[in-house]
Amino acid sequence: MLQKCDRVESGGLVVSPGLSVPVPVVVAQTSEKAGWRFVEFFIAHLENGNTRKAYRRAVYQFLDWCDLNGVQDLMAIRFTHVATYREVLLRSGKSAPTVNQHLAALRQCFEWLVEGRVLQENPAKSVKGPKHKVKEGKTPVLELEGLQQLFSSFDTSQVIGLRDRALIGIMFFTFARVGAVVAMNVEDYFVQGKRAFVRLHEKGGKYLKRPVHHLLEEYLDHYIEAAASQLGDGWEKQSPLFPSTRGRSRKLSSNRLSANSAWYMVQRRGLDAQIETHICNHSFRGSGITNYLENGGSLDIAQEMAAHEDPRTTKLYDRRREKLSQTEIERIRIF
Repeated sequence: MLQKCDRVESGGLVVSPGLSVPVPVVVAQTSEKAGWRFVEFFIAHLENGNTRKAYRRAVYQFLDWCDLNGVQDLMAIRFTHVATYREVLLRSGKSAPTVNQHLAALRQCFEWLVEGRVLQENPAKSVKGPKHKVKEGKTPVLELEGLQQLFSSFDTSQVIGLRDRALIGIMFFTFARVGAVVAMNVEDYFVQGKRAFVRLHEKGGKYLKRPVHHLLEEYLDHYIEAAASQLGDGWEKQSPLFPSTRGRSRKLSSNRLSANSAWYMVQRRGLDAQIETHICNHSFRGSGITNYLENGGSLDIAQEMAAHEDPRTTKLYDRRREKLSQTEIERIRIF
């Protein structure tokens, strides 16, 4: 059964037998068919969990705004409502990328409802988002000195130090996203012929096979030997390659390390290594791409390694221009 959800924060999208499914008031007041088609958009149409969460928040907030402004059901939503809401977001201080994401969520959701014959037309289809051009990414990256400082700082006498070094190493040497790395199982590091490989669980259900850099192979081998010794027979092929720790014991558990926990780990490691740059998980993806290009790597290969659909995305991680600009600025002298 469907029930009204007064505000976005109070609803969930987990469908189980015997449980009601909260939907926004505007949807619930349209029809039962509209309600189920709306729920199906998030459960059946959107595969990526992060996209589902972001789009759900955007759509629910818009429909909540519609309800507060007297729009009674989905059939009453017009182009002008979406365009007005765009201006509301901009005036509230939302960035251009955030507004564009909200509009993308609305377009896809309404298009799904049109295909399901709930709506006759998509009211968000022709609403243009604010222009936004980015030539350089904002993700902080580490230069060679910082990378050397970080990788030299791990306490390799402890399995946790070996784990963290190997995890960060995969992100740096393969340009992998943290979500793909923490999703790896023990069997995703393997030898084929005479070469070592990692298998990455990337976005969109993609499995990427990547050869392993000789330093990364060393990091992984040392870590796996120590982890296997501590976990024993409980560490099988299907076990998480990077498990979390058990409380304050600093011993490995059987649970998978989350991307959020990896972020906190990176913060601690950055402080321990006295890294002044405020790094995050994504910093190692950007640092790896920049380092690769600085050493004569090809942009096309970097794009392939990073699994980017568009080369412009890869270019955002190329920070060689920053160094060039600093060199030119230093040509200005007064003493």
